[in-house]
Amino acid sequence: MKIVMTGATAGFGAITAQKLIAAGHSLTIGARDIAAAQTQCRGGADILPLDLDSLASVRAFAGAINGLTIDALVLNAGLQLAAPQTSADGFERTFAVNHLAHYLLLRLATPMLKPGARVILTASGTHDPAEKTPVTPPDHARADWLAYPNRDERLPQNMRSQLFRAYSSSKLCNILTSREFARRHEGFAVMAFDPAYVPGTRLARGNPAALAWLAGKIIPMMIPKGRTSTVPVSGGRLADLVLAKQYGLSRGEYWCVRSGHLERHEPSALARNAEAARALWEDSARLVGL
Repeated sequence: MKIVMTGATAGFGAITAQKLIAAGHSLTIGARDIAAAQTQCRGGADILPLDLDSLASVRAFAGAINGLTIDALVLNAGLQLAAPQTSADGFERTFAVNHLAHYLLLRLATPMLKPGARVILTASGTHDPAEKTPVTPPDHARADWLAYPNRDERLPQNMRSQLFRAYSSSKLCNILTSREFARRHEGFAVMAFDPAYVPGTRLARGNPAALAWLAGKIIPMMIPKGRTSTVPVSGGRLADLVLAKQYGLSRGEYWCVRSGHLERHEPSALARNAEAARALWEDSARLVGL
């Protein structure tokens, strides 16, 4: 298989990449930290520069892989901010990196996808208020408000809630994108992936070390049993979605790591809203210049 992946330099994504390489598959990784990717993959992957903070970099990466016939596109990279930031293109950075950059890459890579190819977007249970995670859940999926929070008429007043909601909203967008892509493009296996809460990743790398350590100790105790995981387990389950035969017929399903296993769950009501998915798709196209 020819696999293209983001988010392979750290956390469970690095485990996934190592498993794909060990299984003998051809892996192309987009990474901002080329040295880290080379160390993680031990020379077993083609590594190309990709900075998801910049839509120009996404376009350059797509140009560099043009001509590939892709069996699986794994859009796994993500971040969670400790302070408000904007992307190189002037968008709220969490939304820009977690959603817009991957949306653009998906659109540009679609002509390269082999019939029956798998498309996987990493999401999160934080998108669903029913999960009752410590992260402020989304209130909407309006692309213009998420890209420019100062326009959001329902923006939380507390900065921490704003940052949490930016993250959970971006993960909601990943699910909506997977569902809308599956609706618009038949013939591909399309999945959204919830790795569960996984301490020890670099997701919240912008937080002070003491806060990150505390979060790794306290947050797991606030999450229901079965909804936490480890880096090796979630990395293995993501590799399963890429490789295992039983996931090859997915059409926008939401797969979650629960008690170490993959389970198919229904996402939140908002994530199942077809009109919200359509509007996000079209508005995102406008924001990225398609």
